[in-house]
Amino acid sequence: MQRRNELDALRGIFLLLMVSVHLPTVVNGFASEPLGYADAAEGFVFLSAFLVGSIYTPLMFQRGIAYVRERLWKRARKLYGYHLLLLLFLFVIVATVATVTHSIALHNYLLVFFSHPVWAVASSPFLVYQPPLLDILPMYIVFLLASPLLLRYASQRGWRAVLVGSGLLWLFAQLGGGRALYELAVRAGVPLERAAFGAFDWYAWQLVWVTGLWLGYSQHHGDGAETLKRWFRHPAVWGMTVATSIFFLLWRHHVGGLLANVGSGSPLLNKWRLGPLRLVDCIALGWMLTWGLLPVLRWLRVRVLELLGRNSLQVFCAHIPVCVLGDALAGRHDRPPGPLTQTLLWVLMLAVMLFVARRAESGKNRGSPGGAGRTRLPAPQAPFATAREAQEGR
Repeated sequence: MQRRNELDALRGIFLLLMVSVHLPTVVNGFASEPLGYADAAEGFVFLSAFLVGSIYTPLMFQRGIAYVRERLWKRARKLYGYHLLLLLFLFVIVATVATVTHSIALHNYLLVFFSHPVWAVASSPFLVYQPPLLDILPMYIVFLLASPLLLRYASQRGWRAVLVGSGLLWLFAQLGGGRALYELAVRAGVPLERAAFGAFDWYAWQLVWVTGLWLGYSQHHGDGAETLKRWFRHPAVWGMTVATSIFFLLWRHHVGGLLANVGSGSPLLNKWRLGPLRLVDCIALGWMLTWGLLPVLRWLRVRVLELLGRNSLQVFCAHIPVCVLGDALAGRHDRPPGPLTQTLLWVLMLAVMLFVARRAESGKNRGSPGGAGRTRLPAPQAPFATAREAQEGR
C-alpha cells in the first residue's frame, strides 16, 4: 500500500503555520487562526492521532498489541529524548546567555526557572514544568504512550466507553477541573505558577487525540464511524458545514463588526481548554479540509511539504531554538525586529527545518537500504473516507 502523501503535506502545512505563529515576525499575525477560531495545533494533534490509529490498528490485529506498544513507546522514548535535549539547551545555554547579556526577553522566557531553579530542573524531566513552546511535546508523548492501551481496549470492548470517557474529561476541563487540581498542588507545597505547567489543558485536548485515534481505527474497523461518514456526505450537512465555516471565518476577522466583542478570550472559544464553539469550528474546518484541500494536495504533490510532514516532530523540535533566538532579538530592541532581521530569521528557520527533515529522511533510508526490510505500513485514508474508498486506496 502506498503512503497517503497528501496527509503528509497537510501535516507540513500545519507545521509551517505553527512555526509562523511562534516566530516573531509580521507573518505570525496572519498565521494565527487564519480560517476561523481553530488553529494549526488542533489539526496537527488530530492528524497525528489519526495516523497512529490508521497505521497501527491493522498491525495490532496482524502482529499483536505487544508489537504496537513496542513501536509506539519507542517513538515516545525518542521524543522524550528530544525533549530532554531541548530542556538542557534552555537551562544551560539560554539561561547563560540571558544572565550574561541581561536579556529581558530571555529572562522572561525562563522566568519560572530563574524564580524556582531547583523545582524547575527537578520537575521538568517528569513533564511537570513545561517552558513556553515545549508544552505540546509532553502532551504528545503522554498521548502516544496511552494509545496502545486505548487501541487494545477499543478492539475488545468497542469505542463507546472510550469516547464517553473522553467527552467527560473534556467537560471536566470546561468546568475548571484542571485549575482546581493546580490549586490542590499549590496547597500541597508546589511553588510553581500555573503557567509553569504549560498552556494546554490535557483534560480537554485528549478529546482531539481520542477522536483522531478513533477515526483512524475506523478505517479498518467501522465501529459506528461509517454512519458518521455517511452523515457528513449528506447535502444538507454539506451546506450546514460550509455555512458554519464561513460564519466562523467572518467572526474571527470581525467582518462587518460581527460579534466584535467576543473573541478567543471567551470560554466558548478558548484555545487552551478547547471551548465548545471552538470544537464546532474545528469539526467544520476538518470536514472542509478533507473534501476541499486534500484532493488538491494529492494532485499538486508539493514534495517539500510532504518531506516536512513525514518528519514533522523532529522539525518541530528543531524550530524551537530559532524561535527563542528570535524572541531574544525582539526583546533586545524592545520592538519587533526590522524587515531585514525578520527575513534572516525566516531564512535561518527554513534552512534548519529542511536540514533536519532531510537528515531524518536519510536516516530512515539508511535504516532500510533500498527499502529492503522496511516494515510495510498500511496506507492511512482521509479522516472521512468511506470503507469502499479505503479498500480501493483512494
